[in-house]
Amino acid sequence: MAANRTAKSIATRQRFVDEALRLFKERGYENTSMAQIAAAAGSSRANLYLYFNSKSQIIRARMTEIEAEVAELYEVLDGMPEHTPGALREWLGTARGMWLRYATEFEAVSQAMAIDQDVLEEWLGLIRRVSSAHAALHLDGATEDERTEREVHMATLMMSLERNFYFLYIRGHKEREELILTSLARQWAQLFDD
Repeated sequence: MAANRTAKSIATRQRFVDEALRLFKERGYENTSMAQIAAAAGSSRANLYLYFNSKSQIIRARMTEIEAEVAELYEVLDGMPEHTPGALREWLGTARGMWLRYATEFEAVSQAMAIDQDVLEEWLGLIRRVSSAHAALHLDGATEDERTEREVHMATLMMSLERNFYFLYIRGHKEREELILTSLARQWAQLFDD
């Protein structure tokens, strides 16, 4: 019986997240209320508030769910046998696939970061965690300054990729997609030339 309640609770929570993301896509993050999310999920606001206190908490919950896949993308990058522009261009194809799969989530996160500080902090925290793991892997025995420089280099590349992919795959500005991806591959190759 307890397993049924747990499964029902998990399904209800997921329904709130899914409906929130759908509404954020249709109406925009700022124009969607908690009451609208509850109604779209076929539930009450009181029930929604048992799971989430705010829209930013819903977004952060979804960010937590996909963080492992984002981190794995960068683990693949770190584990590549070579970091030539050609190899990195292929890796960017994998990154593109992830962005297309989570287009709704990335759009919602982008909208939420503009108005909710806690969502922005969570996104920056993800970038810091990934770039710190990268620096630790590649700079064993390096000075603190060298590690910090590598982390910052990685973080700026991640932010550039995020903004470029946002405009390419969320906003649909693909007119120079191949040139942009080639340029990004060259920039990422410089990280491994150090």
